[in-house]
Amino acid sequence: MHPPRFKFSFFLVHFFSLVWSLGFLMSPLSSQAQSDPYPNRPLTLVVPFAAGGGTDGTARVFAAALGQQLGQSVIVQNKPSSGGIQSTAAVATSVADGYTLLWANTTTLGVAPQLIPNIPYDPLKSFQLISRAATGPLTLVVNTSVPAKNLPELIAYAKSHPGQLNFASAGVGTVIHLTGEYLKSRAGIDIVHVPYKGNGPALIDVMNGQIQMMFIGLGHVAQYVKDGKLKAIAIASGKRHPMATTIPTFAEAGISDFEITEWFGLAAPAGLPPNVLEKLNDAFRKAAATDNIRTAFTSYGYDAISETPEQFHAAVEREGLRWKSVIKPLGINVNQL
Repeated sequence: MHPPRFKFSFFLVHFFSLVWSLGFLMSPLSSQAQSDPYPNRPLTLVVPFAAGGGTDGTARVFAAALGQQLGQSVIVQNKPSSGGIQSTAAVATSVADGYTLLWANTTTLGVAPQLIPNIPYDPLKSFQLISRAATGPLTLVVNTSVPAKNLPELIAYAKSHPGQLNFASAGVGTVIHLTGEYLKSRAGIDIVHVPYKGNGPALIDVMNGQIQMMFIGLGHVAQYVKDGKLKAIAIASGKRHPMATTIPTFAEAGISDFEITEWFGLAAPAGLPPNVLEKLNDAFRKAAATDNIRTAFTSYGYDAISETPEQFHAAVEREGLRWKSVIKPLGINVNQL
């Protein structure tokens, strides 16, 4: 009886030894699979507006620079929706692994949450804010057929033709829309809002004369103004812009405290792993510091900036409070727009 027991025991020893050896050999592979360096595949940068506008243009420039720093492609995906709301909300509910990012802006994180009831995300809680990348003032431009060369003449014409001038925007609840509404209130004029799904298509219709006016980043229209295809009325900043020193500020043109900045930045779904956030922060800072980014953003009329997540959070918080104070006196009902 002893030999069979010996053989069985010998078999068990070798069996468990083999299992332990396989486990030892496989454990580095398993550990390596769990700690693959981020990123190990292409990233998607969601732009919640149509191609052709400032949001899209700055996103594409920055995506290329960010991809170089990360060693992976950053694919820009345009997902236009009304005011960018639905697309922004979709990013908020994406997997927080650093592979789906949002090119956020003043509209999606600053203005819309203050205007639209029951908006499907919280600008401060639904996202991991990484940094703003660009900031710059808006400029009011009009079609050349509008018989006004400056702001007082435009206001006078609008008052004598109530409801006959239209202003375009990238959608209901966008910073461009609210800036137009703010002008209506400050100037006491009746102009009609026409929403689009991005600045690009909106600007085309202003150029064609189907729409009479709109607010937009200076870089997108500077050459058209120079060529006489559009008229620049005023810029919403505290001082004249070096790109077009002949365009007066709103204060110079007769409306004080009319300084409105448009900005763009990088965000991800809330819950981003600390190591991924650190890698994105580092890549962002390096990308923002390149000459290519500074030159490209300057050509769009924006200044390149870089912030900590905490600074971005504070900026979004300030923006929300600012627009809340603007929207409430206007008495805008989003259901009527």
